[in-house]
Amino acid sequence: MSETSVNLDAAVEHRVVDLVDIESARQIFLLANEVKVRERSGIAVLMAALALHAFRDGHACLDIANIDLWCGEHGVELGWPTDSSIWRKTLVENPDVFGSPKDVGNRPRPPFVVEDDRLYIARVFQEEVDIAQRLLQANGSTVTVVLGGPGTGKTRWVAEQLGSMASGTVPSLALCAPTGKASRHLKSVLDKRLRESGASDDVLEALHHAPSTTAHKLLGYHPARTPKFRFGRHEPLPYKLVIVDEASMMSLSMMNRLLLSLRPDAELWLVGDPDQLASVEAGSVLADIARGAKQGDSVLNSRYRELTEQHRFDSESPIAKLAAAVRDGDLVGARSILNTPHPDFLWIDPSAEPEKLAQMQNEVLIHAQSVLASAEIGDVESALRKKSQLQVLASTRDGHLGVYDWNQTVEAGLGPSTSQRWYAGRPILVTRNDTSTGLANGDVGIVCRIDGQLRACLGDPKDPTNIALARLPETDTVHALTIHKSQGSEYEHVVVVLPQSSSRIVTRELLYTGITRPQMRLTLIATLDSIETAIKTPIRRATGLADRL
Repeated sequence: MSETSVNLDAAVEHRVVDLVDIESARQIFLLANEVKVRERSGIAVLMAALALHAFRDGHACLDIANIDLWCGEHGVELGWPTDSSIWRKTLVENPDVFGSPKDVGNRPRPPFVVEDDRLYIARVFQEEVDIAQRLLQANGSTVTVVLGGPGTGKTRWVAEQLGSMASGTVPSLALCAPTGKASRHLKSVLDKRLRESGASDDVLEALHHAPSTTAHKLLGYHPARTPKFRFGRHEPLPYKLVIVDEASMMSLSMMNRLLLSLRPDAELWLVGDPDQLASVEAGSVLADIARGAKQGDSVLNSRYRELTEQHRFDSESPIAKLAAAVRDGDLVGARSILNTPHPDFLWIDPSAEPEKLAQMQNEVLIHAQSVLASAEIGDVESALRKKSQLQVLASTRDGHLGVYDWNQTVEAGLGPSTSQRWYAGRPILVTRNDTSTGLANGDVGIVCRIDGQLRACLGDPKDPTNIALARLPETDTVHALTIHKSQGSEYEHVVVVLPQSSSRIVTRELLYTGITRPQMRLTLIATLDSIETAIKTPIRRATGLADRL
C-alpha cells in the first residue's frame, strides 16, 4: 500500500478526524520551512491532523504505538497503513514539522514534537515537561498530593494539617479549585473544621485573608490583557502555600500556568480524586501524578497520601460498594450489587421496567412541585433546602432521558407557569463567573417570588444571596444536570441516568463520578449493557506525564 494513498476525505467522512484538523494540518505544512522544496504525503497530513484531533479529544499526545485504534473499522476505506514503520518513516522524512525534543528550543520551533512513540503539539509537549520539572524540583519536597474518593476525609486532612501549624509558622495561603463554587465550599468547610478543632488565631487569620477562587482568577486572568494572566514566571504569586481542591478537573495547560506562577519556595497541595472525570480540556494531570507517585522510584512516592477510609457511607453501603466496583472495573461485583435489593439503592432498567421508570419520573416531578410551592410563597430557605434533597444527573444533554428531555418533562408537569422563561421554582445553575454579583460558575439556586417580584436566590439556605433576575449572569435550568457539571457537589438523593444506546461519552469515570454524588440514596437508571459498557470503558488519555514522574 502506498503511503500517499491514504484517503483524507474518507477520514473526515468516518469522523476519524474533523475537516478543521485536516485544513489546520495543511496550513501548518504551508507555513513550514521546507514548503517550497517538496510536496507532503497524504500520510504526513493525516498524522498532523490526528495529533490536532487527539488534543481536542483530551489527549496530551498521539500514541503512535496504538495509532490503529483511531481508524476503528474503517482502515480499508481510509487506506490506513498497516505497517507501523510507514508512520514512523513519515515522521523522519518531515523533520521540519515533526521535530525531536532537542528541537523545541529552536527558532522557529517545529509545530510537532516526536518523543519515543508519542507525537505532541510542541506547545503541549513543553507544558508537560515544565509540569514534571516543577513537581520534581527540590526532590519533590514542595509538593503534597492528597488522593481519595468522596467521603474519605480529604478536606478533613487539609484542616488537620493547617490546624497543627504552630503560631508564627503559618504561611500565607491561597485556595483554588476549578469552579468558584468548589473553592468557596472548600474555604467554608475548612473554616468550620478549624474552629471546631480550636485552631490558633494565626491559622484562622491566614484562612480569613486567603483568596478562595478559581485558578484563572487566582492567576489574574483577563482576556483584554497582554499577557492574559497577570501572574506567571515573570511575576510569581505572593503566597507560600497554594491548596488546589478538585485537582482532577485541572487541565494540563492550567496546571502548567499555576505551577509556573509559584514562588520557588512555595508549597503546593494537590487534593482530589484521580478516579473522577478529568478536565474537559487536554490532559489527565492528577491521575498521571497519582500513577507516577505510586511508583517506588519516583521522588513523589513519599509526597503522596491516599485516603481510603469511608466517612460518608457505612462500609456495607451499596453506594460505596458499587463505587468501588466501578472504580476497579469489577463487573462481577457490580452485577451482584445491582441485583441485591437495598433501601438506599435502586436500579431501574428503563427498557425492561417502564413502570418503575414512570414512578421515578413522578417522584422527581413531586419533588419539583414541592420546591415550586416553597418558592411561590417566598420561603427561600425551604426552597433551597428542598432542592439539595434530590438531583437528576444525566450523562448527556440531548436524546431520550438526557438533560433537556428531563427538564421538558418536569416543566410540562409543573403547569403553564413554566411557559415563561422565569417562573417561581425554576432551579438555575450559574454557568459563568460574574464579579459584579459575586456569583461563580457552578452556583445553584432557585427563582423565588419575594414581595410579588421574582428574584434569584442562591447559596446557603440560612444565608442566601438574593439577586434581581436582570443582574444574573448566564444560567441553565437544572431540574436535571449533566454529570460533568455535578463534580464537586453532593445531594441527599441522586438519580443517575445513562443513555440506552451506545455513546462515546459514557465511561467508567463518568459513571463513578455520578454515583458518588449522593449523601444517602442512589437511583441508577440504565440498562445492564450501558452499565457494563461504562465499567469496561475507562478514559485512556494518551500522555507522557506519568512516565516523566
